[in-house]
Amino acid sequence: MRGREQPAQPSGGGGEGGGGGEKKPVVETTVGRVPLYRLFAFADRTDAVLMAVGATTALANGMAQPLMTFIFGDVIDAFGSTSSADVLHSVVKVIMNFVYLAIGAGLASTLQVSCWTITGERQAARIRALYLKAILRQDIAYFDMELSTGQVVERMAGDTFLIQDAIGEKVGKSIQLLSTFIGGFIIAFARGWLLALVMLSSIPPIVVAGAIVSRLMISLSTRIQAKYGDAGNIVEQTLGAIRTVVSFSGEKQAIMSYNKLIRKAYESALQEGAVNGLGLGSVMAVLFCSYGLAVWYGSKLIVEQGYNGGMIISVIMSVMIGAMSLGQATPSITAFAEGQGAAYRMFKTIERQPDIDIYDTTGITLEEIKGHVELKDVYFSYPTRPEHLVFDGFSLQVPSGTTMALVGESGSGKSTVISLVERFYDPHAGEVLIDGVDIRRMKLTWIREKIGLVGQEPVLFSTTIRENIAYGKENLTLEEIKIAAELANASKFIDKLPNGLDTMVGERGIQLSGGQKQRIAIARAIAKNPRILLLDEATSALDMESERVVQEALNRVMLERTTIIVAHRLSTVKNADVISVLQHGRMVEQGSHVKLMKTPEGGKLVERIRSMTFQNIMRQEINWFDKPEHSSGTIGARLSTDALNVKRLVGDNLALNVQTVSTVISGFTIAMVANWKLAMIITVVVPLVGFQGYAQMKFLKGLNKHAKLKYEEASQVATDAVGSIRTVASFCAEKKVMETYEKISESPIRQGIREGVVSGLGFGFSFLAFYFTYALCFYVGAKFVQHGTATFPEVFRTIALVGESGSGKSTVISLLERFYDPDSGKILFDDVELQTLKVSWLRQQVGLVAQEPVLFNDTIRTNIAYGKQGEASEEEIIAAAEAANAHQFISALPDGYSTIVGERGIQLSGGQKQRVAIARAIIKDPKVLLLDEATSALDAESERVVQEALDQVMVGRTTVVVAHRLSTIRGADIIAVIKNGSVAEKGRHEELMRIKDGTYASLVELSSTSA
Repeated sequence: MRGREQPAQPSGGGGEGGGGGEKKPVVETTVGRVPLYRLFAFADRTDAVLMAVGATTALANGMAQPLMTFIFGDVIDAFGSTSSADVLHSVVKVIMNFVYLAIGAGLASTLQVSCWTITGERQAARIRALYLKAILRQDIAYFDMELSTGQVVERMAGDTFLIQDAIGEKVGKSIQLLSTFIGGFIIAFARGWLLALVMLSSIPPIVVAGAIVSRLMISLSTRIQAKYGDAGNIVEQTLGAIRTVVSFSGEKQAIMSYNKLIRKAYESALQEGAVNGLGLGSVMAVLFCSYGLAVWYGSKLIVEQGYNGGMIISVIMSVMIGAMSLGQATPSITAFAEGQGAAYRMFKTIERQPDIDIYDTTGITLEEIKGHVELKDVYFSYPTRPEHLVFDGFSLQVPSGTTMALVGESGSGKSTVISLVERFYDPHAGEVLIDGVDIRRMKLTWIREKIGLVGQEPVLFSTTIRENIAYGKENLTLEEIKIAAELANASKFIDKLPNGLDTMVGERGIQLSGGQKQRIAIARAIAKNPRILLLDEATSALDMESERVVQEALNRVMLERTTIIVAHRLSTVKNADVISVLQHGRMVEQGSHVKLMKTPEGGKLVERIRSMTFQNIMRQEINWFDKPEHSSGTIGARLSTDALNVKRLVGDNLALNVQTVSTVISGFTIAMVANWKLAMIITVVVPLVGFQGYAQMKFLKGLNKHAKLKYEEASQVATDAVGSIRTVASFCAEKKVMETYEKISESPIRQGIREGVVSGLGFGFSFLAFYFTYALCFYVGAKFVQHGTATFPEVFRTIALVGESGSGKSTVISLLERFYDPDSGKILFDDVELQTLKVSWLRQQVGLVAQEPVLFNDTIRTNIAYGKQGEASEEEIIAAAEAANAHQFISALPDGYSTIVGERGIQLSGGQKQRVAIARAIIKDPKVLLLDEATSALDAESERVVQEALDQVMVGRTTVVVAHRLSTIRGADIIAVIKNGSVAEKGRHEELMRIKDGTYASLVELSSTSA
């Protein structure tokens, strides 16, 4: 082994033997990512169908919330446009759409989550298997230079977790959110394009923030995973040699080294969290600023463009839901960034074509192999130290059927001969020949099947003795296993074990002694009946008695085989046919034992332990590590996946849970203040949703526990194989490893599919409950309104007063302006008695437009400005004129706004005077507008123009209209019929017309007749 040849070169990622150069911890910090679509490169036809269904239903599910805003706006209008008696009927007609939406969204969300979770599980399992297959395919140089066992475990557990997160449910969620975003703006533009256009201004900064966050997250995620990969390598090494660590009191050093690496990962994670938080905070800040802008501009549209409340609410909610979907996409963007970075590392390995490819089916095979081995003028250096030539024109011949012993000091090249014959490496120049044929021309699997290797450190796998022996050859019968055990001198001790051949050997054969392990390894080599036998210090690590027994076994199996022995103990090779002495990569002596008797030889194996692990693990007693569930592969996988799960629990998920709890508390508080009875009734739904969530969580917990155990078992298979890559390669056992891994992985894949279905059903139920709760809420609310339990503040409503002359209509106007005070009774202004208010302040809140507009003998500008206390700017005057539909005719006058109107406005027509009077009322921005037969003295055309102006300025204000022409007040919220100083009838136009022999109906009929 090269660890003995070059003491400064500890073993690399290959496990039982390393590269020839100084092997430093592998640190891969290259920042790279695959395109997003490449994450799905390993999807099959079933996955394509699942993704298509998942994408379609995600699009449908995403449209549900924007459609909800459409329904929401209609519900608002239904509450506000009918009387209390009819509100239930109107609301029920609308909320049935919520029921249909609930059913559709529930079904769509179920399929969305189920399909994406299932396909994510399937593809991640396939990537794990392909990655392991690709790892097993690589040549030994790759493990020397690129990768360690711990990093393989980290990537199979940690990186595939990130990839699965990026190709599973997060994809469905992102499609849903994108659909919500697009759908929200489509509906917003359909309902009110002006307001939607203004709110669209928030999107560019959100997109920029998302792009910056995504780029930074990929860089940081790659750096973090690289550090965790190195830490995983240290865990595997430490736990694999736990007895040595404990015997040298190396726990503290291990903990310090491990903590040093994860501290670096933690520092990068802090930066990742800060970037993520800053990105989300920026998005939310922009969103809430845009909401404020929308409310302000929406009020202007109501006043100036004739929008109604339902339209404004629908537009704001549509854009709000659409824009917030971008904010909610931050976890998905993070997952995609991390998945792209993880996939870059894994896909790079999957697609790598090794120079020495075990899956290459080309190459020749010999009809009969005699076993003549020759190294001819070989030049070779290890990949880790290309500048240091181990062999510089080295040649060696081992005739068929002879035993050649290689001896020499550490670093002389003995084990390098073994590695070249096994074709773990190819020489840079020269040839390695078997029966005169360059082994590079031979089919790799075929030649390795003809070679048996027994190393100093026997590598056994965490399974039974039977399986370990059968590892040497496919379809080995029980009889052949027993013969191999007998030849290896292992039958006696196996028969004494309680379970015989079915005894579990533990991780790396920990349950057996050194001699027992070595004899099992020899039996495994014998089982393949090799023509060439390579013994790399097969007895050097054994005690005297074990060495004697193992040597007896070796002597038996060496007969009639070409054998190459590497040994430090010369006593074990004195019977070799030829002994070759190597020094600094050259053969300095060759001959029999007798001939070379006087040559001193000796050596010492220096084992360097690089061990780091987690503190609590290091505190455990030795018997804790003997348990299968505490193997290095299992613990390595747990450190990767459990740490990621905890990170998500206390990171994004904890923040989301805190946000959810805060939202629930705030919402419940506001609901209780608004109407506690309605709030308590709706709260009944909460336990039902909570129970569903609890039941789903318990069920998934059971599934996850079983799947987790199986994944840990599969991780141990991968750890064993990669940690013993030379053994796997020499026995061509890659296929067996993959079959074992895939068989164990079948169960967690099935569990993952079940988990996807259960998660989908739970997600679907939550949407079903969400929209049904809306429907229930509005239904109960409508019931409360019908029975008077719930009321809405009647602000910004238009009340029309009609009746015969002298009935008291204009008197109401006079009392509201406080031209007079009532003899008895009260007039309330926002629930405050009118007489208690300061008169000048009150009249500033009220705008009056009378039948006969009174203008002063001054300019139009001065008359309009008269309505405002203090100076009025030119812009304010023009804005008031535009709102009153007067700017156009004023601008057409020769002197414009400087035109003198004459005494009582004699220079203007009736319609022009009225519009100037309306502008004068508007400029004071009154909260209450009083219109006392403002159009009754005008001709038809002037009345039309003035009425258009009035319709605009009445929006967003409480308006009291006195009118004789009933056609002008049909759209009023309330029409009050005044008769003899009393309210005889009250209601909307449609309601009053249904009253048989009603006063209002009679007035309408009379008005129609006179017209």
